Amino acid sequence: MMVRLIFVLALGVCTLAAEQGGEQQPQSPNSENAAKKFKRRVMLMVFLNESRDANKEYLGVSVADAFSAPLVRTGNFVILNRDSVGRYMKAMSIPHDDVFKVENATRLGKAIGADVVVVGKFSGETDSVLIEARAVDVQAGLVSVEDSQQIKTNASMFIAINRLAERMSGPMAEKMKPLETAPPPAEVVLDEKQVAEEVKKIEEKKELEKPPEDKPSLHCKLALTARVGAALGVGLGYTNSVYPIGFGVAVAGEVRGISGLFFKQEWLKNFEFGLLAGYFIYPSKNPSYENLSQIPLHASVGYRFALPWLQGIAVTPLVSAGMNFGKFSNVNGTASYRIFAWSAGGRAEYALTDCWSVALTTLVLFEYDQGLNYQWVNFLSAGVRW
Repeated sequence: MMVRLIFVLALGVCTLAAEQGGEQQPQSPNSENAAKKFKRRVMLMVFLNESRDANKEYLGVSVADAFSAPLVRTGNFVILNRDSVGRYMKAMSIPHDDVFKVENATRLGKAIGADVVVVGKFSGETDSVLIEARAVDVQAGLVSVEDSQQIKTNASMFIAINRLAERMSGPMAEKMKPLETAPPPAEVVLDEKQVAEEVKKIEEKKELEKPPEDKPSLHCKLALTARVGAALGVGLGYTNSVYPIGFGVAVAGEVRGISGLFFKQEWLKNFEFGLLAGYFIYPSKNPSYENLSQIPLHASVGYRFALPWLQGIAVTPLVSAGMNFGKFSNVNGTASYRIFAWSAGGRAEYALTDCWSVALTTLVLFEYDQGLNYQWVNFLSAGVRW
């Protein structure tokens, strides 16, 4: 069965009047002014049971309905049927627990064609409840009148509920007079599918009304960093007996944010890609060999993340791969080599300012030449980012 949600079409009323035509009758000034007044449409929402006591669930409807008669008697309001409101709330992802919030009551009121939405909640112990009620002016998006009442759950409780409704109806009528112009349509016949479509249109209109966001430039999306510093290498492989310790300089550069140019996931923007290069001298402790000179040239990839418990410090696990170029001499002559190498390690960085930082990079570098040889390389550097 198709569920129907009813609104009053003010436009239809105007069209009907135009179609009737006929001879126009003179009107007195008072009748002309009266024709311009439009009663405000009120949606009475079921009050939220915050007591979580199932035996008090009936109060949700009873308290809401208590407002109907005193509001109608003021002459300023008409009451809308709430039978199909749940369909709108579901389509707009507004749970009943959240309708007490002003922003949700306002959204719901605009969607269903209400000028005023009365929302409320009640809580309390076994023998009493605290009822809180508020009337939300939909067009203003503000609470117009609110009140509360502590009542005993006994035979006279409905008298106290009616007093609360009477007490709020007067100020509501005073603050929210009948409208001078026709309100938005309030009776439109919609089935369940059309309800979802109408809600979608409302949400799309809200998006269109938002001011356009400035698209970040390529410069803003990318973070470029250049580093230079001193390096210390420790031979750990089969060359350790000849070249145990080396000294040198190293340079590095990386760019972060390239992934963000192609993917929307925020976490991907922390990947960085870079280059590592250096020049090392390893003094020989074997008189048969002269000093070893080595130039590593690697491409690297890492993932940068901040340490929340250490302000200003970021850590980047990284790996690299490339070539190691070297030259050494012994009694047999001079030899040069070129070997594929790879490394794994990380970098700890401390931000001095928005642009300047210091970092310690530590890597275990592997190379394969007639057996696996490896070194422990430490690189203390200063960096600048732009």
